[in-house]
Parts: sequence; structure tokens; C-alpha cells
Amino acid sequence: MRWSEEGATNLRLVLDRQGRGDLLPPKGMYYTCPCCLRGLYSYGAAHELTIEHVPPEALGGRPMLLTCAQCNSNAGANFDVHADQKAVADAFVRGAEVSRKIRATAYINDVPLRGSAQSAEDGISIVGVPRQNDPKQQAAFVTMLESLAEGGGDATGRLSFTIHTRFDEARARLSLIRSAYLAAFAALGWSYILRPVMQPIRDQLMNPDDSILDTYIFRDPDSATSVRRLLLVADPDELRCVAVTIGEYSVFLPNWSRPKTWDETSAAFGRACEADGRLSLALRGKEVPWPKAPMYFLDSPPSSASTGGMA
Repeated sequence: MRWSEEGATNLRLVLDRQGRGDLLPPKGMYYTCPCCLRGLYSYGAAHELTIEHVPPEALGGRPMLLTCAQCNSNAGANFDVHADQKAVADAFVRGAEVSRKIRATAYINDVPLRGSAQSAEDGISIVGVPRQNDPKQQAAFVTMLESLAEGGGDATGRLSFTIHTRFDEARARLSLIRSAYLAAFAALGWSYILRPVMQPIRDQLMNPDDSILDTYIFRDPDSATSVRRLLLVADPDELRCVAVTIGEYSVFLPNWSRPKTWDETSAAFGRACEADGRLSLALRGKEVPWPKAPMYFLDSPPSSASTGGMA
């Protein structure tokens, strides 16, 4: 209820400032979902809103803001499940500990053993599923595995794994873009997301089957999964943006000041990349505290607004 009240107060303040106050009923407190901007929720109807985790709870996110129940539910089915599956697959491939079992096939000398695999600190374990394997092939696999474990035989150096996961790469990226958008909203407020340059992001989230955005994201595999960072990039000037880092991934949103479109921002970072696609440069600007709740930094009245509070 408190988040609904604060959001409604700031929404009216920003719309009045923009000369669009007539979009709201003249009296009362009304909140709209920052993802779809559809419908108005009065203060007393806050139960129609849901607490949103950023990033998704399955990826270590925490409660941050309010979205409508439909957007929250749709994101889980359309985007977040793909991001979760991708994260599990990436962790398994890196050899990180994964508590979940993954459907996999192990090969020794091209002889398969189908089953499930699990990654732990002491290595990878695979359990064959009898009904998925030919008994003769399974026996041959076990024999070669024993030979491999003893350090001899023709099987040496020929053990490989194929993991079988089902996720859509583009939708996994959209989950991250959505999380970055919501974190930026929680930090900067309505003044930021109600700018025209932000509409294509919402259009893409509302229409996941359409190709509206180039899902442009940078990955730093050396970054810890716990990293959360929001930077208002001012230098280099051609790369001015709102850089949101969640774990290994950084999303570059249109800047809050003199913003370029999503496509222009993506193109600028593409030009800054080296021939192999690597980005090696320092981005400088003001760092915003990672939101633990809606903060609405840019929505304050001009007399009290201060970017110094973002340093």
C-alpha cells in the first residue's frame, strides 16, 4: 500500500509537470503499471498490483516495485523461465555447482549414455535412465567408463557431455532487459520511463513474438552473479546511457539526459567494440544506489531535485 501511494503521488506530480495531468481523474491517487501503462489502480485497489522481484526471484532477485498481476505473470511465462534455464545451462558448462539435475547425454568413444547430470564442487555426476538406453550400449559405456577411471584403455580423453535444455535465447535476453528497465524505473521514476524513447522497450515486452528491439547485451564472464549496479554514463559522450549491470550482464538503456533511442544506443556500443566483439573501455558517470524499493530520484520537484544524491 505504501509503494502504491508513493507511486501514485509521483505519477501525478510528473504528469502535471508534463502538462498531461488530465490523463488522471481530477481527484484521488492512481498508479499505473510501469510495464504496460494500461489501466489505473486507485490507492484502495492496490491488491490488484503485485510485488515484482528484480531480477526474477529464481535468479536471486528481491522485491523492488509494483507491477500489475498480468504483466508479472506473463513475464514469468514468456521471459523469466527462459532466463532461468539459460542460467542453469551456463553454470553447468562453466563447471559451477548446480543443485538442479539437467537432462544430458554422456559419450565415450561415441557410445551414449542418456540420463541426467548434476554439477558439484567435486565434479560432474551422470545417472543413466534405463528406459532411455539400449542395454548393450549402456553396458559398453560402463565398461569404457571403468577403463577411463583406471587411467588406461582406448577411452582416455574421449569423454564428452551434451546437455539438453529448452530455452529461447532472445527471450532470456528480454528477461534481463525487463529487469534493467524495472530497476531504472525504481531508481529514476516516472520522469525517466514516460519519455518517448522508452516506449519501444514496453512494446517489445508486451509483444514478445515481434522483433522490435535488437536484444543488445554485454556479458562479462568474470563478473560475480551477485553484482548489481546502475550507472548514469556521461563519458564517453557518444555512449551516454543508463547502464544496468545484473551479474555477468550489462544492459544499456537510453540515457536520462539527451537520450538516444534504443537502436541508436545499441549502434553506438556496437561501433565501440573491437573486431572480435569485445568492449574494452571505461564508462564514467554517476552511480545510483541499487533500489531496494522505489526511489523516484528524478521525480522530485525542481527545487529539491539533486543528482548529487545519486553519487
